[in-house]
Amino acid sequence: MTYQQKRKIENELRNYEKYRLIAADYISSKCLENMGIDCSNERVKSSSGNSIEKSVIKTIEEADILWKWCKVYENTYDCFRWTQKEKLMKMKYIDRNHRDCICGVLNISERTCDYWVTEILEKAFMWAREFKLL
Repeated sequence: MTYQQKRKIENELRNYEKYRLIAADYISSKCLENMGIDCSNERVKSSSGNSIEKSVIKTIEEADILWKWCKVYENTYDCFRWTQKEKLMKMKYIDRNHRDCICGVLNISERTCDYWVTEILEKAFMWAREFKLL
């Protein structure tokens, strides 16, 4: 895993809650937005000029990527369920606590915290590769 991939994964894990809400609401709001439009002047759906079809497809693709990043977080979280690493994930990526705070609450050294974060990121990297995000 490269440094850029590590940073991308950390940023995506931090945005889990935001992505979860966006992925759930985005498709429904976009589809409802276009429901009242008169499509009689639009080209047939198989043509490349149908703007509504393009916007719906784009919306679905964007929401699908966000949903996949949510699944990366959830699957990584499930891998470490019932361990201290689960608490570390929640404190670091959901509550956004600093390393000193995390080490104090979990009663671990900074070196152990760094090692665990590396382990978490490696697992998340494997899930991201599984979902073809990286």
